[in-house]
Amino acid sequence: MILIKNNLKLMLRCKPIILILLCMIMVTGMLSAVFKDMMTDNLEFGNFTLGYSFSQGCVYEPLQPVLKSIGKENGIELMALADGSSQNAIQSGKADVFAEFSDDGCTVYASQDHQLEASVVEMIISSVLSGASGTQIKEYLTEYKIDVQPMPDSQMYYTVAYTVYFVWCSMIVLGVITSAEQKNKIGRRFRTSPASSLSVYLSRFVPSAIVITGLMFAGIAICTALFHIEWKKMPLCALILLLGCIAAAALATVLFSLIRNVIVCVVFGYCLLMFWGFFGGSFCPYMWATFADKICDYSPIYYMTRSLVELNTSGSSQFTLPALLLLCGMTVVCVPLGMAAVRFGKEN
Repeated sequence: MILIKNNLKLMLRCKPIILILLCMIMVTGMLSAVFKDMMTDNLEFGNFTLGYSFSQGCVYEPLQPVLKSIGKENGIELMALADGSSQNAIQSGKADVFAEFSDDGCTVYASQDHQLEASVVEMIISSVLSGASGTQIKEYLTEYKIDVQPMPDSQMYYTVAYTVYFVWCSMIVLGVITSAEQKNKIGRRFRTSPASSLSVYLSRFVPSAIVITGLMFAGIAICTALFHIEWKKMPLCALILLLGCIAAAALATVLFSLIRNVIVCVVFGYCLLMFWGFFGGSFCPYMWATFADKICDYSPIYYMTRSLVELNTSGSSQFTLPALLLLCGMTVVCVPLGMAAVRFGKEN
């Protein structure tokens, strides 16, 4: 208990660790602002205007009443325009999407901001030309809207992502204890003292877990106030983050007890953190859709970030239980490994 108390005081006296908290807040704020427009793009579509035209004597012109009926049922405003006016209609803002019919078929035009609407129009027109009914299309569109996952705003996503990222980055705070032990040659005293491996391990693990947890919750409180974050499942989110802090401290204790070189350990831990952050979605949220699941399986950051974001956007996440089990498993595995590393250091 005395060792835990002394090491905790040692870590709290180290003023540079406050930089972790400041970096977390600054990075979250900057990225929230930079990616605000990108993160506000939603995959659901609302009402939009569809301009259309038929070439002279077009064989598809009798389908015009069908298109109007379908548009009315699905909140799409149809506007008949002169043939060949697609570019002017879009540039002037008269229409969000333009469909140009000819005997050869239909060409759909849209600006970069209305690509989703353009794909919907293409689906409607191809369905009409192939003989699908308005009821079938309406049912398809309804399902299309419901199945879309809500996207978090930039403040929510980056607050979660970089809280998780800095939880694992905070494991370097244990370097304060390791550096002090090396400076004061405490390792030699441990080898001759009756202190057990468990006592030595806990004297490093408990203080680091307390400091990491304190930094994390302080960062969340400040970011929540600054960026007006609304947490839908706060108790469950707090549990995931707490287990993440404990797992980070447990892993850090293993690394520092095994390597026993502050610089090498920090470099190794940073490389591991960059790998987890890169594949875990801390840096680019769209990577969730492009990376293979097997790659993400190696990143606890992925499970934590994905579950926390989905809990606060959808209210539930299939990644919650795997995240909890993974973090608990890491802690359970790291404790005996850390004790073994301490025992190995005492014997050598």
